[in-house]
Amino acid sequence: MKWLKHFGTDLVGAHFDGARTLYALRWMFGAIILWEFAQHVVEYRIGMFENVETARAVPMNSSRMMLGWIKMLSVYVGGFFVLRYLGTVRANRAVSAPGIAFLRYLPYLIYSLILFGALFYARQYLAEDKVLPVQATIGLGQVFIEPLLMAWIVSSATDGAVPNPIASARRTGLLYLYALPLFFVGRLPINILHQMLNRYAVGREPILLWPMLVVDAVVVGLIVAIIPAISVRVAMRIDERTARREEIRAANARLATPLPSA
Repeated sequence: MKWLKHFGTDLVGAHFDGARTLYALRWMFGAIILWEFAQHVVEYRIGMFENVETARAVPMNSSRMMLGWIKMLSVYVGGFFVLRYLGTVRANRAVSAPGIAFLRYLPYLIYSLILFGALFYARQYLAEDKVLPVQATIGLGQVFIEPLLMAWIVSSATDGAVPNPIASARRTGLLYLYALPLFFVGRLPINILHQMLNRYAVGREPILLWPMLVVDAVVVGLIVAIIPAISVRVAMRIDERTARREEIRAANARLATPLPSA
């Protein structure tokens, strides 16, 4: 019951944290949202929203791909600053210099971009009948692995106390069973909204299309804020459990220490 209460608190709290961060870092998020909207403008010009057939034919357009890669880079760079902001105001963590922290965060950024590339270019290197199974495997693999990395991801952007993914997985332990559903459920509504807006925009008249694309650009900004916020919430639970264990060890050590003789 206690875990269920914590789960609800963290699920709702991560969304409020994301919205709070969106406002606090509004200039950065303004740039991310405008870039997403610029990509939609390019997609409109190449006919991606005309009909389903065209939408399937033009996703590899060079202009769209250039904007898309820069957008994905901004997603993870933006996530870095979200982690640092929430790490201080929510998790009460110290933060090292941005340059040093970003070098620690860089392996996670590279790992994430490699997975994105593997998903996006699957049709370029696989037979058509293997594309969906491989994309599903990579996507689900990322969902199952990410909770094990959260302590490391947050630590990389803030205080550096968790040095690598293996240490992160060990530190997470059984809290993985808490982090996994929180990560899955927490990102589900906003991701579904993003997908629905893109899907239902196809074939719409401009008077309906453009408001949908504006909303979608804002939704992408929320995704950039909410997913790191979930990681911070999980890292806080891991820190709480670690602190309790240390208190118990200290208490046991005191009890085991023999009293001085009279």
